Amino acid sequence: MARALVMIVIGLFLAGCGKHYWEAPGRSVTEFQTDSGCIQESKTKYEVSERIYRRCMQAQGWMRVQTQYPSTSQFRGPEEEEEFYSPPNPLSERGLSPGGTVDSSQSPAGLSRTECISRGRFWADGQCRR
Repeated sequence: MARALVMIVIGLFLAGCGKHYWEAPGRSVTEFQTDSGCIQESKTKYEVSERIYRRCMQAQGWMRVQTQYPSTSQFRGPEEEEEFYSPPNPLSERGLSPGGTVDSSQSPAGLSRTECISRGRFWADGQCRR
């Protein structure tokens, strides 16, 4: 019983890890940037409404997901009030080094088969997949 409780607590803790990203099947960063006009709709003279932004994005077919290792079809949007005034780069925090190569310590693409599986992913075609 205690072991099961510990596993549940660990699972809940790990589920909360990672940053939030927006994704929509078949959509690119260009489309995300266009649809991010929702940022302007969410700002009023007196406040920022994260709820309005999220509803606007969802209405345009985007889904908010949480992950430590974003795919090429997941993009960063504002999460906190100050980010609405200076939105993050949609391609930020992707686990890429300054030279544009994959940093194996942060990206599932560079993980070994054992590391991949231990992180709850699956190994296919010689790559770690979500």
